[in-house]
Amino acid sequence: KAVSQMASSYGAIVGCLAGPLVGGKIGRRPAYFGLCLASLITCQFLFRHFETYTPGLVCTVFFAGLFTAAFYGWFPLYLPELFPTRVRATGQGVSYNTGRVFAAVGAVGAGQLVEALGKSYAKAGIVITFVYVIGLITIWLAPETKGQPLPE
Repeated sequence: KAVSQMASSYGAIVGCLAGPLVGGKIGRRPAYFGLCLASLITCQFLFRHFETYTPGLVCTVFFAGLFTAAFYGWFPLYLPELFPTRVRATGQGVSYNTGRVFAAVGAVGAGQLVEALGKSYAKAGIVITFVYVIGLITIWLAPETKGQPLPE
């Protein structure tokens, strides 16, 4: 458990640092799409292909941490660019914390999902990771802000 947690944490550190760099280079929407796709693929692989502890599991956990935590580096790059100065902090706070509310609802429902899927955490993980599909679609409804001035 400790080695897996460290692998996830090291991946998260790299992801948080890399997320805004990728978003700055290729654009906000393509970066978010790529993060959602990489998170979906990595987490699906993680929950579908490992039943025992192996070095491959630890490696996959590293990449899952990298991709799923990179959003925390990407959000501070993108969210301020969406709101005018007078409401920038409020807009960021509402946007960021709305996601937390949905995550809390998901966490409460996860136990019921595990129960419904025969007490299989892996099957529940497979289902839950499809949340990234929502991100794959909705990011294209958001504005691309790369190279644009901050709204005043």
